[in-house]
Amino acid sequence: PSTCRIWGDPHFETFDHAFVNNFAEGEFWIVRSKMVYIQGRYLATPYTNGLSATHAIAVGGPFLLGHTIVVGPMDNGQILVDGQPVLAGFGSMDVAGVATVRYDDQGALVDAAQAHLQKNIVHLDLPLNTEIQVMRWANHINVRITMTPRVGGQSGDCGTFDGNPDDDTTGNAVYGSECLFHHMTPVRPSPEHDIEECIRNDATKYHMALRTCRATDEDAKNKHSAKYGCIFDVCFAGPQYAAQDAAM
Repeated sequence: PSTCRIWGDPHFETFDHAFVNNFAEGEFWIVRSKMVYIQGRYLATPYTNGLSATHAIAVGGPFLLGHTIVVGPMDNGQILVDGQPVLAGFGSMDVAGVATVRYDDQGALVDAAQAHLQKNIVHLDLPLNTEIQVMRWANHINVRITMTPRVGGQSGDCGTFDGNPDDDTTGNAVYGSECLFHHMTPVRPSPEHDIEECIRNDATKYHMALRTCRATDEDAKNKHSAKYGCIFDVCFAGPQYAAQDAAM
């Protein structure tokens, strides 16, 4: 098995350990395979200057025998099973004998920068040796997905899981009847920013980004660098997300 991590606005460390980003709004495939469906809803927040963050995750597909589980943030989201709210407080429940949902304050965070805050973590124990942890924050979530490669291959923002990090990309939009959420968000392209813009327009902020992220000029040129997302966030997002990136 391997793990995909999702944090911030949103950044991904894929199953094959590539570092990729998706700053657009809408519903996107996180994992798409014959049996396992995992989708993310990415929305801009008041703290990200128009960039998206992961607002909710939805899990479904044949491996859940038609059931769906959706987990959103604390302030404007819920835990839903088959469209119905569950677990308003800590506790656990069985989903038709195929999955378990547990909600508590236990578990390691994806981003150490939020370790001082109250933990609200949803644990999904799913078929096919798939486990998901969702850290619920005020207006976004962070996610850790652990699974084995799916027979027949897979795609999505967490990558192809084929041992090759170079073919992992983001932006796999969900369309129409594929959507596991109860309504769809119009896809809005990501803001047209790049780090070269930061260098040209605000060199002071760019150099602050290098210091904050403990990064180099080479990291700023490589969109698959683990530090690229951190530099981008210092330049264009908010300090909340930059702090998360720097702690990774």
